[in-house]
This record gives sequence, C-alpha cells and structure tokens, in this order.
Amino acid sequence: MGRGRTVTADGGPAGQPVPSRRWVDRFPGFGLRLTRWGAWYLVGMLLLGLAAVNTGNNALVMLLGVVMGSFVLSGTWSRQVLGRVGVGVALPVRLFARRPEPVELRLSNGSRLFPAYGLVVRSADGSVLHFEASLPPRGHCQRIGTLRVERRGLQRVGPFRLEVLLPLGFFVKTKEVVPAREILVYPALEPGGEPPVAAPPRGLGDRSGGRGRGGEVRQLRSFREGDEARSIHWKQSARQQELIMVEREALVHEPLFVEVDPTVPDPEDPQWRELLERVVSSAASLVVDRLEAGLPVGVVIGGQVAGPVAAMSHLDVVMRPLALVEARPPGSGPPVRPPDLPVVRLSVLEAAP
Repeated sequence: MGRGRTVTADGGPAGQPVPSRRWVDRFPGFGLRLTRWGAWYLVGMLLLGLAAVNTGNNALVMLLGVVMGSFVLSGTWSRQVLGRVGVGVALPVRLFARRPEPVELRLSNGSRLFPAYGLVVRSADGSVLHFEASLPPRGHCQRIGTLRVERRGLQRVGPFRLEVLLPLGFFVKTKEVVPAREILVYPALEPGGEPPVAAPPRGLGDRSGGRGRGGEVRQLRSFREGDEARSIHWKQSARQQELIMVEREALVHEPLFVEVDPTVPDPEDPQWRELLERVVSSAASLVVDRLEAGLPVGVVIGGQVAGPVAAMSHLDVVMRPLALVEARPPGSGPPVRPPDLPVVRLSVLEAAP
C-alpha cells in the first residue's frame, strides 16, 4: 500500500516549516512591505557601514550604531503595536449597493507601555475605512467609517486589515483583523428626488377596518381621557351638554404588488444585464417608498411571491428576491400574479429604449 500524504497538526505538509500557533494567532494573514523611505534608509545604512569599516572612523561607527538601533527600535515598536491592537467591524443591518453605508469600528490597544500611532483600517479592495492618528496604552475608541459595495446579491465583504506604518515608516506591516464574510446586499436605490419608473396604479382601493380618523363614522360616544380634540362632535356636544366624540373606521390600504419580469433576449449580454439592474433598482425604490409611508407592498418575480409587508422591519422579506433575481431567457414560464390585487409590472423588455 502506498503511503498517504502526511500533514501536521496545523494542516501543512510534513517536513515544511509551519509558523507557530502563537504567531498565527497574533498576526493572522501577516503582510510586510518595504516603503520607498525604508529602501533609501537601508541603502544609506549600507553605505555608512562601508565607510565606517574602510575608514575606521569612530564617529562613523557610532553613527552607524544609532542608525541600526533606530531601525531595530522602529521594527520592534511597529510589531508590538500590530500585535496588541484589536479591531472590530460591525456591518450595517441593511446594505444597499452603490451607496456608502456607515460601519462601526472599535479599536483597542492592549499594550501597557507602547502607544499606537498611524493605524489604518482597510477593506478588501484597499480603500481606507478609517485612519486613527494615535491610541494611548490600554486605550480604546469607537469610530464610524463608510463601506460601499457596488453589486447587489450575495457578496463577499472583507477581509478587513489593520495597517501600521509608524513610528519611522520603514515597513508597512499588516494583519487580518476581521475575516471575510458573505452578506446579502440589497439593490441600489434610485437617487433622491427621482420617482420610480412606474407609479402605483390609480384607483388603489382603501377599505375600512378598525378604529381611526380617516374612514366613515363608527359610533358617537362620551369623551375619554386621552381623546384628541379634533375628534369632538361639537354640535352633538352642545345638544347633550357634554363632550361627544366621533369614532371613525380606520382606512386600511390594499397591498400593492411589484412584479419584475427579468426576461431578456440574451442573459449574458452586458447591456441587457445593466438594463435589468435599472429595473430592479426602480422596483426596490418603489418598495422602500411604500414601506416608509407605512403602506403594504409585496414582490412578484416569476413563480415567487413575497409579502405583502407593511413595515421597514420586514424589509428583508420583499428585498431578498430583488437582491437575488437574475436575468432569464425567453420561455422561462409566465409569472404568478396575486389574484384581485393591484400590481405594478416592471419588465426589462418594456424598459428597453
């Protein structure tokens, strides 16, 4: 029988050096990059060393010792800072594509002696989430950065990295502070002030149910503490010599369903896919507008019906299908429409110029 591939406890092949677990835990995804200033400093230190050796000048030897000592001190300090500083990233509950979203950052310095200077938190694409000039020993802080994701759907966000350049800036040292995760990104919303491509149809019915001020009269009754003055029936109150209140039926809005038809002639064509994104953004904007107004709304995509819901707390129910919809070729089947309910239909083919 042949021998199987031997691995170590860390999962690496036997016979190859494996970083210690302590190093991996303190510096996950460690990175090191020499800066231009650091390269010139090394060249100068080498030339100074050659001059000190060739001339035997004590002053040059002493200067060489100071230069080399500062190089070692800078490396030790930055390594200490990188290992002791912790970073937490709290992503927003709702993340919309193509819109800067606030991200909460928590930084802490676990060192008892060394302050931390020049801390940079970067996202996976290299963009700067936050720069912290200094953090004292045992100090901590909370900051707000911004994160922008360009595409909707299930997207890989991160990893987030901590970058340390100071105190002398010879090397840029980095480590991974928050691993990558897959999150659902909602469709991009249309710019403020621009209405969706389709508005709710006229004649969207209202029906009465429960108690409120907008419907027909439910009953007349005596005043109770907490009643609003606008509901007083003044003529009946004068007749009976006491405050009489008008109790009306509350208006209940019928749900509106937003139907998205993702059928395109060629699902792989970038122009059709971009047109689909515009249609999905219009649908998402209409959904958000109605929920912010407290109006019920649902979504229909193909054979999938989501909702209706009437509160922003349930936004994920109707936004998830919009975030995950993909272009479909012709003949994918007719959509399923909720019976006897208002529907706004958004079609990629109809939106084409």
